[in-house]
Amino acid sequence: MNGMDYIQQILNDDDINILLQKSNQTYHLQSICINNSNFTSSEIELSCRLAFLLIGLSFHENTNPKWAEYAYKLLKNIHIKENEDREIFDKIMGYELDNVSLIYYFYLSSLALILDKTISARLDLKQFVDFEDVESSWSQRVLAGIFKALFFLIRKSDGFEDIRRAISEISNLQKEQVKFEDQYLNQFDVQTQKEEALILVGLYHTSKALTETAEYLINGYNYKKRIDNVVRQHIDIALDLIPSDVRLRDFISIINKDLQSLIRHSIWNGTAFQDQIKKLCEFKSSHNILELLPSQRQAMQQNLFDVYANASIVQMPTSAGKTMLAEFNIVLTKSLRKDAKVVYVVPSRALVNQVYFDLRKDLSAIGFNVERTSSASEIDPTEADFLIADDVDVIVSTPEKLDLLIRRSHPSVEDVSLFIIDEAHTIENGERGARLELLIAMLRRERPNAKYMLLSPFLPGNTEALKDWLGGGNIINVDWRPSEKIVIGLKVTKTKATFNLLPSAYSFDLYQENEQVIKNPYQLVSKTPKDRILEFSCRHFSSKGKTELILCKGKGSANNVAEKIYSWIGNNINSDEIHLVQKYIDEELGCSTSFSKFLGKGVAVHHAGLSDETKLLTEHLIRQGLINYVCATTTIAEGVNFPVSSVYFDTYQRGQHNLLSANDFWNIAGRSGRTMVDDFGKIILPFNTHTNAETGKAILSKGAEELTSVLAKLFLDREYILETLIKERGIEILMAEYTDAFSPIFQYFVHLLNVSNNELAVDIDDLFKDSLVYFMLDNEQQRNKFIDLCKQIYLTIQARYANNIGVLKYADKTGFSVPSVLKIMHQKATNPAIADLDTWNVNVMFNRRNAENLTEKIKAISELRETGLGTDDTTAPFNPELVAKMIIRWVKGDKINAISSIHPHFIDNDADKRLTQFVSYMNQLRFKASWGLSALEGIVKGNEDEMKDSYIPSYVYYGVDNNPALAMRMLGIPRSLSLSLSQIITGSISDYSFTKLRNIINSLSLNDWDSLKPTRSKLSGEEWKYIVSILMK
Repeated sequence: MNGMDYIQQILNDDDINILLQKSNQTYHLQSICINNSNFTSSEIELSCRLAFLLIGLSFHENTNPKWAEYAYKLLKNIHIKENEDREIFDKIMGYELDNVSLIYYFYLSSLALILDKTISARLDLKQFVDFEDVESSWSQRVLAGIFKALFFLIRKSDGFEDIRRAISEISNLQKEQVKFEDQYLNQFDVQTQKEEALILVGLYHTSKALTETAEYLINGYNYKKRIDNVVRQHIDIALDLIPSDVRLRDFISIINKDLQSLIRHSIWNGTAFQDQIKKLCEFKSSHNILELLPSQRQAMQQNLFDVYANASIVQMPTSAGKTMLAEFNIVLTKSLRKDAKVVYVVPSRALVNQVYFDLRKDLSAIGFNVERTSSASEIDPTEADFLIADDVDVIVSTPEKLDLLIRRSHPSVEDVSLFIIDEAHTIENGERGARLELLIAMLRRERPNAKYMLLSPFLPGNTEALKDWLGGGNIINVDWRPSEKIVIGLKVTKTKATFNLLPSAYSFDLYQENEQVIKNPYQLVSKTPKDRILEFSCRHFSSKGKTELILCKGKGSANNVAEKIYSWIGNNINSDEIHLVQKYIDEELGCSTSFSKFLGKGVAVHHAGLSDETKLLTEHLIRQGLINYVCATTTIAEGVNFPVSSVYFDTYQRGQHNLLSANDFWNIAGRSGRTMVDDFGKIILPFNTHTNAETGKAILSKGAEELTSVLAKLFLDREYILETLIKERGIEILMAEYTDAFSPIFQYFVHLLNVSNNELAVDIDDLFKDSLVYFMLDNEQQRNKFIDLCKQIYLTIQARYANNIGVLKYADKTGFSVPSVLKIMHQKATNPAIADLDTWNVNVMFNRRNAENLTEKIKAISELRETGLGTDDTTAPFNPELVAKMIIRWVKGDKINAISSIHPHFIDNDADKRLTQFVSYMNQLRFKASWGLSALEGIVKGNEDEMKDSYIPSYVYYGVDNNPALAMRMLGIPRSLSLSLSQIITGSISDYSFTKLRNIINSLSLNDWDSLKPTRSKLSGEEWKYIVSILMK
């Protein structure tokens, strides 16, 4: 039996196995704030002995990585600050040091590093307290200083400051050497003096390895030596000088591995191959990002920077550093071609802002110009000009806006080198997923030289097909997570709390359900079982700087839950930032509401019933650690990405009728666990009823669904579709029955007919070989049947509309279906209120005293399927005259509270309920109405070859009535400030650009802000300046 087999036999011993299971269980319980460690003294002693054995083995080559995991968890369960545990640890694992905690934290952090738990190592060392113990001998003093310096290098809690502390620690030893060294050595006989002197020199070389590493971490690319060689040389000398002290040699060998790990994960390592990437890393380091996450390092090692690959598909968990990898790819693309353009595509308008802020912060520091498309559904002349006024390097856009820019042949997307598709798994989500798939297919055909980078937390299934679809490349799979996830089923009574720790695909070393019951330590005031669980969760899992996300069924439910949490919490938070955001919300709405009141106690709501600006300001407060509870709807899954410590699922529903899919669940739950704040992300499921418990477990039992194409539904129903196509109104029937798949494919064919001048029939086989579904079908027979189906759809559309190419061109350029375009053309031919160009004058359309003109236009667009305005809505029954009046008041700058009083449905004494419903309605209305009006105006005023861009749709979307104010809104300026601040624009708007306007605003003095703020505003000029600094990056 060899040594490894002998160790495994020890680990298989029943008593040892029980101890390891208990250690694993306690490790997880401690992560959820249950400290019910009931280890006996003998168990603690056995834990120390077993950990000591496994530590000795873990740092040798070719040992089982599970052994380091066992040792780490055994150490985590030893409470070194408690006397009994410390004494046992010292007896078994101590050394010649008075402060035994140095050895404990040394082993703990070193094990974390070898396990790639770099963040855990840094968090563990935040618990280390340097009591300035003075060791009794000089050699002990030196070793203690080395340990402390190492801790600072690993911890990096203040970035460069901790590294400088490490240098200072060694520097202090050097100063003390003159005073203590001779005194220490003189107490020994000559032979012992020689041995001790060699030991000291060995320790000095070890300390030199640390200071060299510190200098490397600080100086980065300016460090001129081979740091790994320098460290190895000093460590080799140290080991040669200390031949007999086995324990000390082990310490030095482990320190060597720690230093090599720090070097390997440093942001400087492997990033010096390109000057702009070096500049980006230097900028990151100035913001205390001094190392790459293991996930980022793994991705780089998997050929992320392969310049010959057409596509890079990066599957990496949430919060594992995908954005930085995208930034590296952007910089590399620009290095290969100086004028390269990159388009970064995200699935929602909310994410456009977040990604834009992140990219602009980082890439503008190295001279790149990052812009975003506006959230409006159309392109107005100002946006059209501003997107090309500066040399824009990166454009952030939704798929829908990119699609429009492509169809309009806008110069900003004419020559794109790289398309980055974030949250790529949304390609399987309904109509939007189908449109994204077909957009990529169109880009591959019309931008054949472009490369692609797909980012997603999960792309299960046939990723090879995805790679082949994009023209070949690299699939990069990274499983490393910045924090472990633990799923907790929770039941609470007045006297006890039951924690069910649940296994899941994202839990480590938790293979079966584990129930723990504790005494309820809180005086709960809630009456119902479900509320009691929520109140317990809020009290137990939230603390200063840690945010709990509560997922609610709808907007009203989120408001109600926030009200409950507000009533459970004690004192208000004293924060100037919170007070300012409260003032802003009340001023924006035109009255006081609970939304701002909640913030006073660190409670926020986040849903569609808030304005874009309010959500952005709320997210800012969350990132600042000022919000402890966020009550949001489940639609947040693809909407935002702010850091939270725990996620509480008050509901498993998505929207009104659908259950969360496994992908949706993990897309939300995966955000739990803040990087550098939490070792564990907590996911809490209320087990208030048997049904709720079983529903939660059922979602957990499902793995991530395989990636599929929405268009596959057409193939599955192929026979029915072919039968329906030959009917007189077959196309209309299919568009109604297959809204997710048929409508996008219909629009795709319209585009192909338009750009090809009706000459593509013979190439249809090749056309749909560009679709994802083609690559995902199992065999050649299925693929041929799919192509035949597409050909029949194409030929049917061609036969029906080929003689009316003008309609197809309008449909292609507006994004509206052919039936909708025909309705608009009919209105143009028969309705003077639509066709008369004078009625499109801004002053006529948005006339406070006469809404008749706009009412006629609202009637016209309400008949279009795409707007959905004419659909009966229980939220607010459709009335075109009232809609027109609301839009006019919105454009004229009235307060939201005042506008809500126009529609009788929103007249409610409860301001929270009224404004939640109205803002949600208004957010939809301004988007739908602006899109409908753009198509209506474009067809009335333009021709099929040229759609004239107009300001009117953007006025409706942004709520302004002139071009300078519109430019302000596109920059992110709040609606109530945009008119007064637009006074900075003199002369023609065409003389400006986004960059120029930002520079002007950023240079305004406080006196300027005082003179430019709205006349009746309760916010000072300085307060407006701060609000704008958050909203306009």
